[in-house]
Amino acid sequence: MDTSMQDIATVQALIDRHFDIWNDANPGNWAAKFTEAYAPDFFVADYQGMATGYVSVGQLIRRVQGEHPGFVFTPAAAEWNHGMGRVTWAYGPAQQPGLIRGEDIFTIRDGKLASMRVFLDKK
Repeated sequence: MDTSMQDIATVQALIDRHFDIWNDANPGNWAAKFTEAYAPDFFVADYQGMATGYVSVGQLIRRVQGEHPGFVFTPAAAEWNHGMGRVTWAYGPAQQPGLIRGEDIFTIRDGKLASMRVFLDKK
């Protein structure tokens, strides 16, 4: 798949799967979802470090969910520009859904998310 000319519907479907995984509190569901959404060497770089591969990314999701029980990600529409994508999001509990805000910068390879760099709004 030519990542310079991604179809925005394909990009959005991958981002929807990504946030479905991060909002799913049942790790038993993740294995099948990981292979649908992520390249085997998918990595997430956040403010605390980098997680690479399904096991490490699963550990990161457990950490984030453990630090913020009951929080849910609410993403905006994904955007795509010549091989790079971005999506802004809000994260919080039902009574304060926009408590934390941020942006993910991502790449796609062979129809799967290949990388994700997480930026938190400092406002």
